[in-house]
Amino acid sequence: MDRLQDEQLVELCLQGKREAFEVLVKRYERQIFSLAYRLTNNYDDAVDLAQEVFLHLFRVLDKFDGDRKFFPWMYRIATNVCYNALKKRPKEFLPLDNVIEFTSLTSDQPEACFESKEIQETVHKAIAELPENFRVPMVLKYLEDMSYQQISEVMNLPVSTIETRLYRGRILLQKRLSNLVERGAKSGLSRG
Repeated sequence: MDRLQDEQLVELCLQGKREAFEVLVKRYERQIFSLAYRLTNNYDDAVDLAQEVFLHLFRVLDKFDGDRKFFPWMYRIATNVCYNALKKRPKEFLPLDNVIEFTSLTSDQPEACFESKEIQETVHKAIAELPENFRVPMVLKYLEDMSYQQISEVMNLPVSTIETRLYRGRILLQKRLSNLVERGAKSGLSRG
């Protein structure tokens, strides 16, 4: 069953074969968890959201159009579930300890890895400090590689609003980055 295409697995699910859905879950649980983690910056919340995504997906599986690809449909549902959950959360400050690494280090040289890790941590701290209305579109655009139109559909906002939030989010991110670098230099954390 692991070798079947997503669309075939959906067909089997709709025929009542639960093990087909289990294959889909195993196939995409990392991507869904990663999306949830990037949006929440919290491991436990991401685990809960990933489970919520798959429960919701199971309930709406019969609405899947078999003439389309499964992954984009599923991913849009996952993004919507995560975004709706974020909207319901109380507004709170995101502690910097919950910042994650969105990209992996690729250099074999220890010094380059250290510098790259420092830069990544600085960027992730700055992203985590952004207000939610800017952070969410930034994550969806730059980390999840969604189009303006896709973000617009997920957030239920006009494309022009998404463009504005991304523009303002980039400006805020630049300010936060310069502030973080400045703080690091003052505390002796920067090696510049």
